Amino acid sequence: MCSKKLAIYFAAVFIFLSACRTTRPNPGDPVIVELEEAEFDSVLNLLPNYATSLYAVSGKGRAIVSEPNNSDRVTIEFETDSLLSLLTIKNRIGIVGAEMLVDQDSILIYNKVDKVAQKISAVDNRLTSLNELVSINLIDLLNYKIHLRQIAGIERHFQGSDVTTYMFFKTGGYARISEQNKEIEYIEQPRFTGLPYSAIRYENYGTINGYTLPRKITILSADEASKVIFQIRSLETNPDNLNLTLTIPENIPIERI
Repeated sequence: MCSKKLAIYFAAVFIFLSACRTTRPNPGDPVIVELEEAEFDSVLNLLPNYATSLYAVSGKGRAIVSEPNNSDRVTIEFETDSLLSLLTIKNRIGIVGAEMLVDQDSILIYNKVDKVAQKISAVDNRLTSLNELVSINLIDLLNYKIHLRQIAGIERHFQGSDVTTYMFFKTGGYARISEQNKEIEYIEQPRFTGLPYSAIRYENYGTINGYTLPRKITILSADEASKVIFQIRSLETNPDNLNLTLTIPENIPIERI
């Protein structure tokens, strides 16, 4: 009888020790620290926010568009202020194919090849494969701003010498931020928000005239079926003269879709 009880005792001890071993933290797992709400504002203040000083940009970039059954490369010349963006789209051999004038609500497209002008909603992706790029004001895209009212929680993930900050939005999305450089690396938002994108990845930050801005931006569409990789080749901040007028010949009517 004693031997039977002893066997049961050792079996129980073995199971207990095994359970302890399986719950032991993996050395590769990050240590996660949740911040208090009172700390949120101090974290936000470390991120670049040029809302009061960066009011216009112009430049040139290369966009790689990938969508179902199609892939293309175009050159984009852009001029933008906080309200309007004018984009000139050139094909691989430098021929201007289209111009787009974008405001907060709509996109005016002039197809110079087919001599067609169309105006669509800024969240309507039926007519342009660049919708993910042009539907966001370029200044807001280059300097993505997170507001305190959007944040549901903040975590710092420690893994070795690396520290990454995650800001969780009330929408269910999140932002990943480099703690070392204080730069936004990745934004993700759920589809129900109605935004024209589901994710934005920022890379290759550089500083120009005191502004730290990304040189490579990858935008994934809201339905995750297409993406645009935008590589900025040249950039001017707060240029003196902007041309934000799209000239369409009088004999070409504007179709409203």
